[in-house]
Amino acid sequence: MKKILLLKKLFIVSLILFTTALPQIPEGYKKGLEFINKTDLQKFISVLADDSLKGRGAGTDENLEAARFIARRFYDIGLKPVETKNVRPVKITTDDDDENTPLMKSMKTIEPDYYDKYFQKFFILDTKLAQNNSLKLISNLPTGSKTKEFDYRNDFIIDYKIPQSLSLSAQVVFVGYGIAEGPNNYSDYVTKNGEKIDVKDKIVLMLEGYPQQDDTTSVFNRNKKSSIIYSIKKKTTVALEKGALAVLVAKSPLKATPPFVVSAEPLFKAFSNNSYTLPELKTKESIPLIYINNNILNELLSVTANELEEQLHDLESSSKSISQELKNKSVQIDIHFKNSLIPSENVVGFLEGSDAVLKNEFVVVGAHFDHVGLGNYGAMHKKDKGSIHNGADDNASGTAGMLELAEAFSKCKPKRSIVFIAFNAEEMGMLGSRYYAYQNPMKNIEKTVAMVNLDMISRNEPKLMWAGGIFYSSDMKKIIEEANKEMGFEILYNVGLLTFASDQGPFIRKKVPSVFFFAGLHDDYHTPLDKADKVDYDKVESISKLAFISAWLLANTNDLPKYRELTMDEKIELVKESSERQKKYRSEDKK
Repeated sequence: MKKILLLKKLFIVSLILFTTALPQIPEGYKKGLEFINKTDLQKFISVLADDSLKGRGAGTDENLEAARFIARRFYDIGLKPVETKNVRPVKITTDDDDENTPLMKSMKTIEPDYYDKYFQKFFILDTKLAQNNSLKLISNLPTGSKTKEFDYRNDFIIDYKIPQSLSLSAQVVFVGYGIAEGPNNYSDYVTKNGEKIDVKDKIVLMLEGYPQQDDTTSVFNRNKKSSIIYSIKKKTTVALEKGALAVLVAKSPLKATPPFVVSAEPLFKAFSNNSYTLPELKTKESIPLIYINNNILNELLSVTANELEEQLHDLESSSKSISQELKNKSVQIDIHFKNSLIPSENVVGFLEGSDAVLKNEFVVVGAHFDHVGLGNYGAMHKKDKGSIHNGADDNASGTAGMLELAEAFSKCKPKRSIVFIAFNAEEMGMLGSRYYAYQNPMKNIEKTVAMVNLDMISRNEPKLMWAGGIFYSSDMKKIIEEANKEMGFEILYNVGLLTFASDQGPFIRKKVPSVFFFAGLHDDYHTPLDKADKVDYDKVESISKLAFISAWLLANTNDLPKYRELTMDEKIELVKESSERQKKYRSEDKK
């Protein structure tokens, strides 16, 4: 019965999604199509993916050369620069100097020229944990205070998402496994007598895992799908919400584990990598999560390893908390970062619409032009670090397509205005598009009616492609399918996980209906093998034409797409239907 009801529901959903009348393509677009050709596309991709640009890593001189190439192209086809308020460096806590201002990365001195007017300049904050971090245990004894300092990396490692140096000292509270609301009303935030434990403005100490972890019949294992039971990240969030200043976490001594220096080494390397953010963009609130070895754990609890194991065995058998305030113990934590600012820029060209009223509304057409450079970040394989990652498909192809759309629209102006953007630092976390959408939109984001993004449009089966963003606008699907009547692609929509993985993401977050044209992943993704000689130029041309017709519809139609997140049933139907059609092209999917 449930299956029948589900099928009925899916049928109704399919009617909503697939039988609504499609919009008609306004006249005039065929002239624009004449200016999209693979000869130009091949020229643009060969320039952007050339070894001389060394992978176009954001913040490099070669990336700046690519930006100037795009700006010159905007100028040549008649796009106008847009006046912008460029961001200034901000003061942040750092150990680099006495002014609390991060070091500015030195760049090759190039005299500004007219083309620089197309630049929307911003800064990337490059952050790396320093090596002089410290953790001190302070014991208040009847004979006086005693301090013991531990060694960073050998005794503890740090995971902290806010790139600000930090110093704090506070009392420690032990909360067992750190479970706030477990099965059968279990909680580690009470004492064995059931009294609530206050962790506000204190440092929380907890163990990884959960009680009765080896008992497959226990209530904890039956509920282990609940992330609050096992996820240290979720437990840390709970501690943050309860007002804790930091979390110390140790392995349970009941579990056989390698020595700390061995088990924690992968985490140390991950936390020690450079991170890239926008300095003025508000960072999600977080607290330091500090992994400690069992020597620190035993010192904090003033017990031997055997005594702690006995307490944990009691907890296992009784499910009663062993949490407690460590009134005579406090910890001092000092975290240090090395910060630098990297100058960067989006390249923005503006085409004013032809309609006196509609020209005050905007369609954004974008593609990111950066790649991962020499593989110091973002490389698929560690062995390729130091090698040029040309990024012909990712995303010289999309950038070339965007440039062709700019020329096509310049030859047949639409009613609405179009903002063409070559985004930078996408490979660092969509920083260029986040800067534009969240911090400094050069045209009113409230008047931005749609966004079209081209990213990786040159590989895989000639007639197979994906359209992302549809989970947040079924109207956009109608636009694309009407445009596709001219091109005949097999368009799939099962790319929900990639919705926020490219530059359409920040626009969708701002509730701007958006579409992401994508030809799919491949084995050369983020490797030095993503070169121009592997590009299918016929496919780049076809997808670029599809993107142009779609953008033409958006820039001229009276029936604008609306932002609406699809229901789960609608998403399931899209994924199911797309996956079935994909099997016609990929036989391995049939297995």
